Amino acid sequence: MDTPIILLNDVVNGTYTNDEGAKLYAALAPHLAAGTAVRLSLRGASAMSTSFLNSSFGDLLDHYGIVALRTSLKLVDFVPSHAAIIKKYVDDLLTLEAA
Repeated sequence: MDTPIILLNDVVNGTYTNDEGAKLYAALAPHLAAGTAVRLSLRGASAMSTSFLNSSFGDLLDHYGIVALRTSLKLVDFVPSHAAIIKKYVDDLLTLEAA
């Protein structure tokens, strides 16, 4: 069975607000909850604000943990700056939680 792909730009209209982040969370959460793999395509995505990251990746981490996030979610079609900001955000959040 092929791993489903969620196209970020089909889910959100932008990557700046908490509301848009919550939409991404809602699209990804069922996959993490079920422990199934999903790919998130960042093709054409704009820069991501902290508000967006808090309501999407931050809430996914809070509810499902880093193991579920790393096991289920694979980013595809991204530019290096997208990967860097998401990695930094997740790393910073994990550091804060460990403190």
